[in-house]
Amino acid sequence: MIVKNEAHNLEECIKALTGVLDEIIVVDTGSKDQTREVAKSLGAKVFDFPWCDDFAAARNEFIRHATGDYILWLDADDRIDEQNVKKIELLKNEFSLGRDKAYYLIIINQSPVDGETYFRQLRIFPNVSGALFEGKVHEQIYYSLKRKGVKFEDLDIEIRHIGYSNSETMIKKAQRNLSIIENELKLRPDDIVLHYHAARTLALMGRQKEAIDHMKIITADKKLRHNEKKFYLESALLMGKFHIELGLYRDAISLFDELSKEFKNNALIHFCLGQAHFLSKNYTQAIEEFNRSLLYPLEISLFPVNFQKLKFDLHFNLAKCYSKNGQKELAKEHFLKSLEFKNNGYKSYRDLGLLSLMEGNFNEAIKYYENLSSNGEASDQDYTNLGLAYRKIGLYNKAEQAFRQGLEINPQRIEALINLGYLYHENRNYFQAEDCFKKSLALAPDLKDVRLMLSDIYFRSYDLDNLISQCDYLLKELDLNHDIVINNFEELSELYEKIGDTFSQHNQRGLSFLSYRTALLIFPNMRILEKIIYEAKALGLTQKEIENIKEVIEFHKLKDTQNDSTFHFSEDT
Repeated sequence: MIVKNEAHNLEECIKALTGVLDEIIVVDTGSKDQTREVAKSLGAKVFDFPWCDDFAAARNEFIRHATGDYILWLDADDRIDEQNVKKIELLKNEFSLGRDKAYYLIIINQSPVDGETYFRQLRIFPNVSGALFEGKVHEQIYYSLKRKGVKFEDLDIEIRHIGYSNSETMIKKAQRNLSIIENELKLRPDDIVLHYHAARTLALMGRQKEAIDHMKIITADKKLRHNEKKFYLESALLMGKFHIELGLYRDAISLFDELSKEFKNNALIHFCLGQAHFLSKNYTQAIEEFNRSLLYPLEISLFPVNFQKLKFDLHFNLAKCYSKNGQKELAKEHFLKSLEFKNNGYKSYRDLGLLSLMEGNFNEAIKYYENLSSNGEASDQDYTNLGLAYRKIGLYNKAEQAFRQGLEINPQRIEALINLGYLYHENRNYFQAEDCFKKSLALAPDLKDVRLMLSDIYFRSYDLDNLISQCDYLLKELDLNHDIVINNFEELSELYEKIGDTFSQHNQRGLSFLSYRTALLIFPNMRILEKIIYEAKALGLTQKEIENIKEVIEFHKLKDTQNDSTFHFSEDT
């Protein structure tokens, strides 16, 4: 291995392997800490090599000092557990005497950007003359081994790499690497490997447009496409990923579609194509590609993939597509399936809650939203929906608490304000209901249902000026005649009935119901009551809402419904 200031890392990296390795070569590139002393205490042979901005040169230095038939190269921040050490020991007993094989191991990398990714890297190779690393950064030994006729094999031995555990470290290393790569490209502008590493490094730094320019050079190389199919595929997949990150979905679809024809039965390609269609809102096409992806195994390749996240996204986005296409049962099936992969599970619970709420399965919705709440993942909208579900099954105290929690997170969550207003109104706390509705109108003045609810409250409190103001606003909004002299409450009731008729003609049943209920409250008669009953049946109202209609009628047993006051509606009212 090559190291610099890695005293804190070496023991954990090397100690597990001391029983299986015949020699340990450590090349130090200028440490200022106790790296050399720690390495020697672990049985390593330590050699100095002045750093020259060339990773290949440094790695070739440890090859120069190695005496074994095979070499396993590591970084100080690599970790191999006991199970995988045993696999290396078994492999050691099976090494070819001809030293004609090299081995790709599985690297598990914990990235702050992509999470836990898996990919293959050539880590064990024969110590033969001419086996050398190439490239000052992202150095490769593959090409020199290929020229020697060495064969390559994939193994299930895993190495966990912990060096990129925070984004600050990643960016710092990316900036260092990019500087080296750009200098190399000036000398070798046609080196496709350099273009590949330039693209990946630029993308890591958020410079996807420049990354795509480098990838185009690679994918346009016909010789590469024919002789290095794996490398071509990895490059094309990355280029498609960069297109998606830039929102260039049409270009991504075109590229992935072409790849799917050339590399058949590749689960990752179909997933990427489905993702591009999904983001383009082509839900039917996305469903087809996601389902094709499910038919084939996902394989670890040179392309770093977070498999947990990918499998989650596959089922979650497939569920979203089914939901958009109105296929609710299939949507629910895949939302539930996505939870098996423990990645962004809160998103699935959120959608399952909304789906259940829309279907009237309120107890089920409560279960999903309570899960979000107990895990500290509930948003203001989640608490609002939870409150609505509680309200629908009559758990009013819990509903109020949920709405309040939503408003604590976001005081401007208008759905929480409106629903809390409805809740207070249903429980005849009219003063609190009025406060919620007025706050709602301050955020969105065009809320017609809120104005109808305020009309109800203002009539009950005989706040006639505000009652007239709400009626006048609604008449104007619906282009109805509002320059009218009102002689009694019966005529005012008829205006709200006319408002309800207009909403009904536009199939806005919720608003027509509220309008008729207000009309009934102001001046009850059988004609309006029959209209209310018709709308109530069409809306499938709950028992509590039916009781509120009865309460409107009961109200008039306590209040005198006749009034001779005259009200005038004008443009200035």
